[in-house]
Amino acid sequence: MNRIENEQIKFYFEHEERIREWAALETEASKFVDRFYRSLKGDLDGAITDGRIADSDVESFLVGGNWPGVCLRRRAWPEGDDGVYVKMEWNRKKGFPPNGQVGCGVVTSVKQYKRPFTKEARPDYPHASQEWPAYRYLDPPADRFWEGDNLREYRTYLVEAILKAWKDLAPIVDEAIGQRSS
Repeated sequence: MNRIENEQIKFYFEHEERIREWAALETEASKFVDRFYRSLKGDLDGAITDGRIADSDVESFLVGGNWPGVCLRRRAWPEGDDGVYVKMEWNRKKGFPPNGQVGCGVVTSVKQYKRPFTKEARPDYPHASQEWPAYRYLDPPADRFWEGDNLREYRTYLVEAILKAWKDLAPIVDEAIGQRSS
């Protein structure tokens, strides 16, 4: 075996340094995407302050890990292991969809809180899993989102999706934990 016949392998050897340089950009892009999603907390805080969320006892917060999220909850809802909240979640190590899916819905590990989340009660949130009694996937940014100010439209879409999830799902959470909407 003295010759390399495979054109792709030849291309790799010829451009190996540049290929590695380009591959390293994935980490930087993932960090940018994570910062972008985290910055949505400021938009949610603004929506709370501006009265776009009618409830006065709502707070926004961030959760970390490999699947971080920006979240909304009533201050009176349980926290910690018994917690329940509306969340938009992304994979910290991935870029924008389709590489990394973005989900939005209700998160809880408490079995009794999951009962009211029937398919009939949550038609716009067709998925459910062990910790998500109701969620949906959000669309990726459109076209050449990296040019100019094109992320503004995607940002607006995401904030509206989280606010819609709050409006649709918070009353079901209230029912689940035995509270009334304020």
